[in-house]
Amino acid sequence: MKGVIFRGLESLVIEKCGMAAWESLLEKNAPDDRVYVSAKSYPDEELVGLAQDVAVALSLPLQDVLKAFGEYLFGYLLQKHPTIVDTFDGFSSLIMGIDSVIHVEVAKLYQEPNLPKIECELVREGFILMQYYSKRKLCLCAEGLVYGAAAHYSIDVTLDHVECMHQGADACVIEVRYESTNI
Repeated sequence: MKGVIFRGLESLVIEKCGMAAWESLLEKNAPDDRVYVSAKSYPDEELVGLAQDVAVALSLPLQDVLKAFGEYLFGYLLQKHPTIVDTFDGFSSLIMGIDSVIHVEVAKLYQEPNLPKIECELVREGFILMQYYSKRKLCLCAEGLVYGAAAHYSIDVTLDHVECMHQGADACVIEVRYESTNI
């Protein structure tokens, strides 16, 4: 996984819990003197270990931590790449363009980004059917990213995770329902 994702988690932990908490997490989950560099790749297991320890430290389920991280990550990535949203007409356009626009741009910025596959179908205005495929199975983080996008566009969104790889499905299927009037 690219270091920019780890940097986002670092930013969240430091903002919410302080530098000492981040350093403590690193001691448990990363090799000595680890500093995450945005463009470099790191083992997926390190991110999962960090997230699990955040969940334990905050006495929260891992699922809640991953969703909260995804939501925070949207804003963090937007700060790093603010012009990406200029490509889109609004929330639905952004969600529909995850694979065809955002992931294409990410692949230009980062060598071997190892991105999830996300297919979206606009069923009707206000309803997108999203399919998420990834060996990492970070579908809850993907949900958080959708919530982060909705917050950016100041709209309400409801997600229904109707199929999940964690329950044996080949892909996660997420129904994304949103306000179609403010887009």
